[in-house]
Amino acid sequence: MHLVEVALPFTPPLDGEALWAYLAARTIAGVEGLDGVRYRRAVHLTSGPGVLELHRPDGEARLRGRVHLSEPVDRGEAEVLLRRTADLDRDPADVVAGLGEHPWLGPLVRARPGLRAPQHPGGFETALRAVLAQQVSLSAARTHTARLVSAAGTRLPVPVGEVTHLFPTPAQVAAVGTDAGPEESILAMPAGRRRAVLALARAVVDGLDLDGGGSADEAEAGLLAVPGIGPWTAQYVRMRALGDPDAYCGTDLVLRRAAEALGGGPADPRGTEFAPWRTYAAHHLWRHAQLEGTR
Repeated sequence: MHLVEVALPFTPPLDGEALWAYLAARTIAGVEGLDGVRYRRAVHLTSGPGVLELHRPDGEARLRGRVHLSEPVDRGEAEVLLRRTADLDRDPADVVAGLGEHPWLGPLVRARPGLRAPQHPGGFETALRAVLAQQVSLSAARTHTARLVSAAGTRLPVPVGEVTHLFPTPAQVAAVGTDAGPEESILAMPAGRRRAVLALARAVVDGLDLDGGGSADEAEAGLLAVPGIGPWTAQYVRMRALGDPDAYCGTDLVLRRAAEALGGGPADPRGTEFAPWRTYAAHHLWRHAQLEGTR
């Protein structure tokens, strides 16, 4: 692979601790790897597989990037994905201006102005991971997903550290369901969730676009038409795959409890009071819950 250094300018501040904590809670063995200063993940690029790297030097409020490419022509595509991973194209001042005066969320936003909304490199992966996380802990979801990556994902020609596989394509996941034996072992989960995983994969194979080819509303409508996919997953895809700054997973238990505790009453499941920055409101509530030990 071709190794290329990538400059990552951004508008400060950047809450590196929060970014790393968010990634660490969701890192999938095989396709991702993370330590105190480096995050790696495999990605599908136009000319072949690639691996992205984010480096957070100790004690420095900056990020460095590197990309491992099958072909140098994919550099621009990889750089876009690397920036999305850390939400580096957002000016934090816009979020503070939009949420900083909210009566009870505002203090959190002003205290953590550098909090970002990390994104995934692909809509199918985002949706599939959300389905696999239904009604289980993040740890259990990571185990289920890593099992699927190992069984169905394509091995990298050359591993990069602990990163050994690409995330499975929709066709690879759909193929898991063609043989009852492997399906039962690879997708060891409740039958309803297993059906949703396979239905999602087949829908994307059949043309459901979750990567921004259409509008976010069209992607959401297509997801909601898939059996077993509900509003939480659709909003999560808008947030983490489509870069929508105004998505809100209002049925999320942790998010709802944090909002109710801070607001002193029932939470609006639509998060209307946070529009048009609902994605960032959700991230502030999740981070607050994490720091309070309630997540």
